[in-house]
Amino acid sequence: MHKLITSLALTAAVFTATTLPAAAEIMSKDRIAKEIIGKTLTTSRKGMTVRLQYNTDGTVRMKAFIMSGGGTWKYSDNGVCMNMTRGPKKGETCVTFEHLGGNKYRNSQGMVLTVQDE
Repeated sequence: MHKLITSLALTAAVFTATTLPAAAEIMSKDRIAKEIIGKTLTTSRKGMTVRLQYNTDGTVRMKAFIMSGGGTWKYSDNGVCMNMTRGPKKGETCVTFEHLGGNKYRNSQGMVLTVQDE
């Protein structure tokens, strides 16, 4: 009986350990440049699909069904900072990114972004 309980506990521990996602690492500037910059990103915000693009010329645009915005972006120490000059949320916001697998990324504000095929 003791061996059965030990075996079940060990089996449960192995399955738990293998199904938990690994902690994602913050992406480097080079990786952000390759995987995020110049690409169309989508996310969901308050039930709406939002498109975001960090353009290679240093501009950023955001578009949703009933609103849009824009401004500029630059690299920070370990991510990007965008300064929105048009739209509902003006001002500077700095974020880092982590790759979640496939075409999914999460920024440091918890927003999950999907890179769209173009």
